[in-house]
This record gives sequence, C-alpha cells and structure tokens, in this order.
Amino acid sequence: MYKLIALIVAALPVFLFLRSIFVGPLKRSPAVSRAVSDFKRQIDYLVWAILVLMTCGVVYSIAKLIMG
Repeated sequence: MYKLIALIVAALPVFLFLRSIFVGPLKRSPAVSRAVSDFKRQIDYLVWAILVLMTCGVVYSIAKLIMG
C-alpha cells in the first residue's frame, strides 16, 4: 500500500507538467478561482509549518550531538 502511495506521489508532478503542456490553463469561474487560491494559501502555510518543524528537529539533533 505504501509503495502505491509513493508511486502516485512521485508520478503526480509528471502528470501535472504534461497536462499543463498539452491541455493548457483551465477556465474557472471567479468563485472556484477564489477557492483554489484559498486552498493554495493553506497548503503554503502547511508547507511552512512542516519546514519549521523539520528545522527545529535538525537544530535539536545538532544541539544534542554537541552537548553529549
């Protein structure tokens, strides 16, 4: 099951790239466009939160390594 999820996640950027080349941009209504914009902003916040947590983990690991 994990291999299937990893395969789908790995293939997703390739699929999106090919779709953008061959299909072009999608026409959206203003309401859908706003919803997509809000969703992208929430994803950006999630990515930043993950990066902050990873940075905290790296700093903690380095401090633990230095201290003892």
